[in-house]
Amino acid sequence: MKSINLFVLFFVSINIHAVDNFRIPDIRSLGMGGNGVTQSVLFNPALVALHTDKIIHLEYFNRYGVKELGTVGIGFVYPNPLLSAGVDISSFGYDQYRETLFRLSVGKRLNDRWRIGIGFQYKMLQTDLWEEVPKQLSTDVGILFAPVDKLLIGMLIMDFPSIAIHKYTAEIKCFTGYFVQIGFQWEVINGLLIAGTVESNKTHVLTGNAGIEYAPFGNFRIRAGVQTTPLLPTLGIGYRLVGFTVDVATVYHPVLGVSTGLGLSYSF
Repeated sequence: MKSINLFVLFFVSINIHAVDNFRIPDIRSLGMGGNGVTQSVLFNPALVALHTDKIIHLEYFNRYGVKELGTVGIGFVYPNPLLSAGVDISSFGYDQYRETLFRLSVGKRLNDRWRIGIGFQYKMLQTDLWEEVPKQLSTDVGILFAPVDKLLIGMLIMDFPSIAIHKYTAEIKCFTGYFVQIGFQWEVINGLLIAGTVESNKTHVLTGNAGIEYAPFGNFRIRAGVQTTPLLPTLGIGYRLVGFTVDVATVYHPVLGVSTGLGLSYSF
C-alpha cells in the first residue's frame, strides 16, 4: 500500500507543475490568497531589506490532507543597514519521498523608495523510485518599490536561471520552471490592507490572487482572499502578543478539500 501511495505522490508532484511543494507563502499571506511577492521572504528576497527586527519563523502547511505530506519550513531574517540576509529550510514529504529546499536571501535598501534582493536556492528530491537524487541550483531576483506611503509594489523572477547539478536518467521534469510575478499591497485606511498578484510561468499560464486583511483590534487580524487556476478561496486569522505572532490559514480546493496551515514567528 505504501508503494502505491508513493507512486501516486510521485506522479502528482511531477505532473502538476503549477504546484510547488517546496515554497509556500508565509501563513499570513496564504490566508490573503497567497501574495508572496510583497509579503513572503521565501518568495521575494528584497523583503529581507524591509524588516527592521530580527525574525525567527516556522511554517506548516498540509496541502493534501495527509499527515505525511505536509510542508514544514523554518527561517531567520537578519536586517542590517549594509546588507540584510535571511536563511530558510523547507521540507515536503516523508522518508520514501522527500523534497528539500535550502535558501539564502540577501537584500539591500537603495533609498526610501527602492529595495532589491537576490535569493539562492538548492533543491533536491529523494525517492525510493530512483537511485539518483535530482538536484538543482536556482536564483531569484526581487525588487520592491514604494511610490507613496502605505503602498508597496513588488516585482519578482523566480528560479531563473537554474542549473541541474545531478543528471538523472528518467525523462521526467522534477522541478517547476521559472515564474514571473508582479504584485502590490496597499493600506487603504488604518487597519485595512488589500493585496494582489499576477503571475506567469514557463508554460505561459497566467494566474493571480487577491486578498484583504482587517484589524478590528490592535493585535488581531482577520484575512480573506482567493487564488485562481483553479479558483481557491482562503481564510485566515492572526494574533500578536509580546513579539510572538500566531497565524492560521485555510484553503479550499475543489478536489483536495480544505487544507490548513499554521505559522509562528518571533520578532526581537
